[in-house]
Amino acid sequence: EEEDEEEVEVEAEAAKGAPKARKEATPDQLEPGAVVVYWDGWRGIIHDAFEAIDSYWIADEGSGEVVRDERGEIMAFKSGELQVVAPPPKLQGSNPYAPAVGVFILGTAPVMMRVLEHFGPPDPSKRTEPQELLAIPCSLCDPGSLLRTARDGVNAITLKLAQEQRPDLHVALRAYHLRHAVESCNSLLRLEDYFCLAGVSVPYSWDEIQASADKDEKRWRRTVVNQLDACVTAYGQKGEEETTPLEAAQHALGKSCGMCLSEVLWQEAVQTFIRKKLGVPELPLHFVDAFGAKVYVVVLPEDASATEESGIISFHEAYGSDYANLDLEADTGKESAADDDAKTVGKTAVDASPTSSAPAKTSNDPNEKTVSMWEAEQEKFNDQPKLPAGWIRIISRKTGKTYYYNKETQESSFDFPLPEGWTKCISKSTGKTYWFSALTKQSTFTRPTE
Repeated sequence: EEEDEEEVEVEAEAAKGAPKARKEATPDQLEPGAVVVYWDGWRGIIHDAFEAIDSYWIADEGSGEVVRDERGEIMAFKSGELQVVAPPPKLQGSNPYAPAVGVFILGTAPVMMRVLEHFGPPDPSKRTEPQELLAIPCSLCDPGSLLRTARDGVNAITLKLAQEQRPDLHVALRAYHLRHAVESCNSLLRLEDYFCLAGVSVPYSWDEIQASADKDEKRWRRTVVNQLDACVTAYGQKGEEETTPLEAAQHALGKSCGMCLSEVLWQEAVQTFIRKKLGVPELPLHFVDAFGAKVYVVVLPEDASATEESGIISFHEAYGSDYANLDLEADTGKESAADDDAKTVGKTAVDASPTSSAPAKTSNDPNEKTVSMWEAEQEKFNDQPKLPAGWIRIISRKTGKTYYYNKETQESSFDFPLPEGWTKCISKSTGKTYWFSALTKQSTFTRPTE
C-alpha cells in the first residue's frame, strides 16, 4: 500500500512536467550506480560508497570524472549533501519482466563497423531496445573510467530523447550493468585490438508506463528503467518456445540487434579455443549479472565473415579456419533422450569395432544395437528425406522416436541436421526463425533438408 501511495504521488508530480523536489539521501540509498543531485543542481552517479563512514565519491554526469576540489583531491560527500534521483538499475525482489538472459559481444574494429552500420543511428522519435549500440575499445573499459568513456560515445539524439521520455526526472547516464560486465570479464582489458559492444537504453515515457500490462510491468518501467543505461549488447526473456537459455540468448540478439551468429561461433569449444589464442583463457563463457540474467560472452574471431539479408546481419566462421575445424560436438546445453541413446550406441560401437583390442561387448537386450547395425538398417527410412553425409537415423530405446546421429562427431539431435553451409537465424523484424546458406547466399523460413 505504501508503494501504491508513493506511485500516486510520483505520477502526480510527473503530470506537472518538472522534476520532483528530492529529500536528503540516507546512506542505505547511496549504492554505486545511484543517480544523485549534489551542490546546486549538479547531477552525478555514485562512483564509490563508504557507508560505514558516510562518505561517497561522485562521478559528474557531464564529464564522467570523479568530482575533485581545486587541489585535485577527490571530494568526499556526506549523505546529507546529496539527493537521490534514481537508485541503481537493479531489482528489489523479483519481477517477471526482468531479463533472464543476455549477450555480450566482443569483436575487432572491422566487425564492429559492420554491426554499427547495420544497426544504424538512434531513432529520435520513439523508444527502441536498445536505442543505440556503442563499440568501446576493450583497453578503455577500466571500471574507474568506464562511465566517462561511455558518456563520450552516446549520441546527442539519445540523450535528448531520454530526457524527453521522463521530464519529471533528472535523467543521467548509468553504466551500472556495463561496469558489472567488465568487472566479471576483467581480462578483456588485455584485448588491445578488440571492442566490446554495449547497448544503450532510454527510460519509458509516462504514456508507456501507464500502458503497462500489469503492476509488475508498471513498476519495472517506472522504477528500474528510468534513466539512460549502458548495458551489455542485448537482453531478453526466456519464452516458452525456447528450451534453453542459449536459445533465448540467440533470439534476444536477433530481436534486439538484428544479429545472427552461426552455430559454430556459439560452441563453447570454439569460444574456448578463440580465448586461448588471444591470450585470455580465463575470460568467462558466461556470467550472472545484477538482474540474475545469464549473460553469454561471445568473442567474434577477426576472420569471421559477415552477410546481410532481410534486415539481418549474420556472422559465420571463416572457411577452413582452425577453430571451424575442431570437429567437436556443439555444446548447446541440451540434455535429451537422443543424447543418452547416442552415448550408449556410440560406446557399443567402439567396443564392437573390429579394430578394438578389447573383445566386443554383447548384450541380452535385443534393442541395443551398434552404429554399424543401425547403418545397415537405413533402408527402412528410404521414404524419408535424404540425410547429409555422415548422418544416420536411429530409433530411441526410451521414447521410440527417431533421432539423428553423426557417425564422425557423435552429435545427436531430434532436429533434422542442416546441410553444409546452412545456419539457423532469428529475424529482427518478426522474431521468427529462418535459415541462411553461406554458400548460396539464400535464406528460407522452411528448414532446409538438402
